[in-house]
Amino acid sequence: MSNVSTDNSVIIIDDLSSGRLENITPLIQKNQVRFCRGTILDLDLLHSISAEIDFVFHFAAIPSVPVSFEHPLQVNEANITGTLNVLLAAQHNNVKKVIFASSSSVYGDTPESLKIESMAPQPQSPYAITKLASEYYCQVFSRYFNLPTICLRYFNVFGAGQDPNSQYASVVPRIVANICNKQPR
Repeated sequence: MSNVSTDNSVIIIDDLSSGRLENITPLIQKNQVRFCRGTILDLDLLHSISAEIDFVFHFAAIPSVPVSFEHPLQVNEANITGTLNVLLAAQHNNVKKVIFASSSSVYGDTPESLKIESMAPQPQSPYAITKLASEYYCQVFSRYFNLPTICLRYFNVFGAGQDPNSQYASVVPRIVANICNKQPR
């Protein structure tokens, strides 16, 4: 990642409920990002921050299928109300585009191994329902409030700093960890 120029900056809003500050501390120290500890449930914070930005990359969520069964109200609030807050603040401040991180879980357990956008959603968990509802909110804000949005349905996301031992770790880091430890894949 290169240094942020005077024309561009990155602001990260995170409540650190699932992330770790040490994952971004080097970026903060090098002035590559600005960090704001907060939540997307704080609409006033979102209004304030989004007044300064052109694009929103919305990755905030409670991303756990098991947690969504244990705490559906909490997951609904964070994922759907939080997304609605992001969209309201972005629309209010004329943000150029909101990029929303959805999930392949909206497809459900279909027999097809290849998933395509034209497939009918069949969510099988409260988490998947929140992602699908958020996609629909994005569509409404694009169509009726002239806020450009795009929804990306991610599969097996992985990257630096991901804990391969976490019960929520995706398959890719587990395979890499097994290869490094000379265990079966």
